[in-house]
Amino acid sequence: MLSNEQRDLYRRDGFLVLPGFKNLDEIAALRQRAEQIVDAFDPTESRAIFTTKDQERASDAWFLGSDNTVRCFFEEEAFDPSGQLRQAKALSINKIGHAMHDLDPVFDAFTRDPKLAAVARDLGLEQPQVWQSM
Repeated sequence: MLSNEQRDLYRRDGFLVLPGFKNLDEIAALRQRAEQIVDAFDPTESRAIFTTKDQERASDAWFLGSDNTVRCFFEEEAFDPSGQLRQAKALSINKIGHAMHDLDPVFDAFTRDPKLAAVARDLGLEQPQVWQSM
């Protein structure tokens, strides 16, 4: 599936961009499902913020308990000083994670696509595993 040039790029850069790897319908289905997850999320459940700057804040119970469920995390500046969202909920979410590939059929199909397994094999990955999805 991959050319020698693509393999070399991966070895050099640590990532590989494959334009057109997923078709527009697959991407649209994933986006639609993410929108449904955000729409169903009740912000009063948690106001957990995902940040890479403040690891103490990123290590709260909501975050640590997200290894086997699907949860939404807000942007750092999502809330105003009074605790209200500054903008629409969908524009305030930083990420959704982490077990989406195991718990959601749309994300499962996207993640476990045989084409992705073929890329992993072509890259020489001996035991590729999906640990989290966002």
